Amino acid sequence: MKNLAVFVDSKNGQISESSKRLLDLSSSWLVQNGLEGIYVYGFEEQSSDSFNSYSSIKEYIHISIPGLVNNNQVIAPLLEDIKQKEIGQFFYVKSLLVDSIAAFLAESLSIPLVSNVLKLAKVSDGFQLTKSIFSGKATLTTEINNNSFIAAFNKSFTFETTSQAGNSAISQAVIALGTDAQNKLIENYPLTGAIPLPDAAIVVGAGRGFKDPSNWGIVEDLAKELGAATACSKPVSDLNWRPHHEHVGQTGVKIAPKLYIACGISGAIQHLAGVNGSRKIVVINNDPEAPFFKHADYGIVGDVFDVLPRLLNKLKSH
Repeated sequence: MKNLAVFVDSKNGQISESSKRLLDLSSSWLVQNGLEGIYVYGFEEQSSDSFNSYSSIKEYIHISIPGLVNNNQVIAPLLEDIKQKEIGQFFYVKSLLVDSIAAFLAESLSIPLVSNVLKLAKVSDGFQLTKSIFSGKATLTTEINNNSFIAAFNKSFTFETTSQAGNSAISQAVIALGTDAQNKLIENYPLTGAIPLPDAAIVVGAGRGFKDPSNWGIVEDLAKELGAATACSKPVSDLNWRPHHEHVGQTGVKIAPKLYIACGISGAIQHLAGVNGSRKIVVINNDPEAPFFKHADYGIVGDVFDVLPRLLNKLKSH
């Protein structure tokens, strides 16, 4: 197998930031390992301009899919396309939709699938993958003695960048996957909001320290000033103060922004499991013994109703 497949996420024709980083990694990986080219698969139509930065991409394939995959027959057209293209390695950033496809690809092709990958390296007799385990509290390094594999990357994956060559144009194709009588998508409710939480570079999170949902305005104002997404702790979503898709934690959304600002959140282990991929964490809490301070890069001991307005005024003055 001589080619690499990359599955990308997109919204309204815009490829997610984590998928762009994965394309950068894939281009570097291609050069380092002597593969010939990259085939990109996605679930929306894309302009060829989306891939102008990558000379190694051969084709973009739009997968038309009615819902989650739950049997091998549904992916038969995709499987045939993969075999024709001589694809042996598959990269994607973890998502519910691609997870459902990757599981059946791994079974059909009899190749290993490694999830929550943070780092990937070539070793003498195969490949070495470092993955996140125990909700991000530890890592595990495993080796694959097989040229073909599927790597599902954690959003906080890292890699060494190399300069990319431009690409003038790529071909495009469409694959329609079949339907399953036991699995029918009735209606799609897209989440509103300018910045999707999983792909946000900056996130402002808030907890029960805000005492009442009517006090959330200052959080939204700060997020707007920073160009950030908003998040909340599980107790807040359980109380219906905020929508459940903003819940960050072990049983909610897991994020890996460049900056996470936690306001009025004590730092329970369940919440930490959802944010420990953040590059920098700032904690604002009036309790100096709050456990979150032990995991913060910067901490401010103070009342959020005093600190946040002052921080917001400072930002606006610059």
